Amino acid sequence: MAKAVLFDVGNTLLLAHPRHWLFPLLEERGLKPAREVGPALERAFQVYNARHLEAKTLEGALALWRSFHRTLLEGLGLERQGEEIAQYLIQNWQDPRFWPLAPHAREVLEALKARGYRLAVVSNWDATLPYILDTLGLSPFFDHLAVSALSGVAKPDPRLFQEALQALGVDRATHVGDSEEDRLGAEALGLSFLRVDHLGLYGGLPSLKAVLDFLP
Repeated sequence: MAKAVLFDVGNTLLLAHPRHWLFPLLEERGLKPAREVGPALERAFQVYNARHLEAKTLEGALALWRSFHRTLLEGLGLERQGEEIAQYLIQNWQDPRFWPLAPHAREVLEALKARGYRLAVVSNWDATLPYILDTLGLSPFFDHLAVSALSGVAKPDPRLFQEALQALGVDRATHVGDSEEDRLGAEALGLSFLRVDHLGLYGGLPSLKAVLDFLP
């Protein structure tokens, strides 16, 4: 039977915390957040998660990201600069510096392909994700992209995982992700789950490289 691994994207393959992509941009402009990032980020993701399944086109997805950025910047106390920075981020949405790879991401994908694994993405994301992965040079590693906005279901719904399994031609896989939605969706199908914990919040694997120690 073919070996397969499924990957989440945000906070798994990519570093999604604003300190990795937004704070450097703010520093370039001589700006500093005036409020704590945690509550601001939570509110921004509430906006995103409530609407991302509707973002099936690039136009709709970029409008959603603009709302996300504005909500985040307003939550950081940067209301006055929020519109201009949000517009800049949308105009440059395919700039790789705004989608920083997690340490060892490319190395791990290369190693798994060399070991004969079939790989798929299972991600709660919008229509931009295939383009982002292509921009970052990650698309060739994956045999299928199960993207919630394009599939109509979001994790933890196991149907998103089932789509990936069917596309890979397998009935078993290991899922690598960071969230409870990842764990619940994978375990609903009896899949093994490896939690990557870049932020050190859950006591999970500290880096993607550790994934290689758990897979033959």
